[in-house]
Order: sequence, then C-alpha cells, then structure tokens
Amino acid sequence: MDVFVCAGCGAELTAPVSRVALPVHTLYGAWEELHPPLMEPGTYAVDPEPSGPPWRLWDEVGEDAAACQGVYAPVHSVSFGARGRIVIAPGDSRDMALIREKCAGYCRGVDGRNGPNLACEGCGRAVATRLDDCGLWQAVWLEPGAVHRLPSGLPAAAPPDWDDVVRRPQRVPPVEPDGSWSRRWEAAVGVALAHLVVAAGGGPVALPAGPVAELYAARRCARTTTAAAGGISPRRPPPSGRGPAQGRRTASTPPGNGTWPRPPA
Repeated sequence: MDVFVCAGCGAELTAPVSRVALPVHTLYGAWEELHPPLMEPGTYAVDPEPSGPPWRLWDEVGEDAAACQGVYAPVHSVSFGARGRIVIAPGDSRDMALIREKCAGYCRGVDGRNGPNLACEGCGRAVATRLDDCGLWQAVWLEPGAVHRLPSGLPAAAPPDWDDVVRRPQRVPPVEPDGSWSRRWEAAVGVALAHLVVAAGGGPVALPAGPVAELYAARRCARTTTAAAGGISPRRPPPSGRGPAQGRRTASTPPGNGTWPRPPA
C-alpha cells in the first residue's frame, strides 16, 4: 500500500491506499443527483488523461489540439488540466483544509471550478480538489505535482475473487429505485460494448438473441463506441459554468432515448 505526502513539507495527506483501476463511471454522473464516493475506502486510482481546469471551448481548440488532449469527437469544452491526477475516497484524506475562496459549486456542494480547493495543513500548499456537488461522484483528487507517493510498509489488500464479488453487500443493481438506469451500469455497458467493437477489428458485431443483445440495443452507445474505436477513452464536456463536472444526463431521461443536455450557466 502507498501513502501520498505533501511535496512541500512531507506531511501525510492520505491513509494507506492500494492502487486499483480507474472506475469506468468516473466521468458519468446524473445531473441534479447526489452521488456516493467514487472510490472504495483504502483505494486510489490515476487518471492518465487531462482532467480539471483550465477548460477551453471546442471551437477555440480545434480537432488537432483536442486530439492531443485525448478528445476525438466534438464536445463543449476540452480539459487542459494535469495528466495523472490521483483520486481517493474523501474519507481517506488526512490533514487537509478547505480553501474557502475556492469552494464554489453549482448548487449542493463544491465542484472544483476554481482549481484545487484543499490545502496541506502543514504548509498551506494547495494539494487537492474536493468534489461533492450534484452530478459528481464524491472524491478527493490529488494534484500530481503537489504530492509524492511513498510506500506505507503495509501489504496491498488481495483483490477479491468472483465469490467475493457475488457476495458483496454493496452490489449495484442495474436499475435505480425510480426505475431509471444505474449510472454505474450505464457507463459499464457502454465501455464493454466499446471494447467489443474494438476487439472485432472493424468486423460486424452480432450477439445471440437474449437479454444481453436487448440491453445493448436499448443503450445505443454510439458516443462511447465511436471514441473507443479510435483507441481512446471517451471524454465528455463540462456543463457551462462548471469545472471538472462532465456532461450529464438528466435523471428523467429514459435510457436509450436521451441527449446530453448542458444546463444554463
């Protein structure tokens, strides 16, 4: 396991955490909904793509510059933030204090639109961004240039086997109580279909009749498929007036028939 320390004074900023894959639903939330923490306790992940502010409009950036940022389809805005930001569960953060003048949000929390909003209590250096506004998975994103990773001396937790996954009490059902799709399942289905299309190498993709085929037909994951077929991770635009929040889908939009609306500034 690892701990992350302040690059300025060496203060420990996290509990011991083990690296896992970046969740596929990291950039996929639901507008006007509050979400739970993105990461499981005791874990961290690294986003290899640019994320966070500053943001530039697609029309100002152009296709070539956007492609250098990992964006291959027209979006509202393109992130020119740092690569390699580290995400942890808020409960695994240590010895950080909110920077009050950077705690803006859309309505129910902070969204990081003004850059890092957490400072090291030891030296005051801005080191991370807390996110918990509506449509965002609750998380603390450590800035790669402001922290160092050190071994904690503790062994990494063993990954769960299939039996453990089946028995986990926090299993996520595919449908929310209100009848809408689970945001995590929507993202996972799109990513799985994208990998399937890439693995097909340009050939036709056919599935036997049954629940899986019906699921993919209903989802119409054209955005994700197109992006992944180009060999990249899909990146969606932030709504107007927001920072690292990505393009959101309204909770009332039925699965398979919606657009990605951008709320007013």
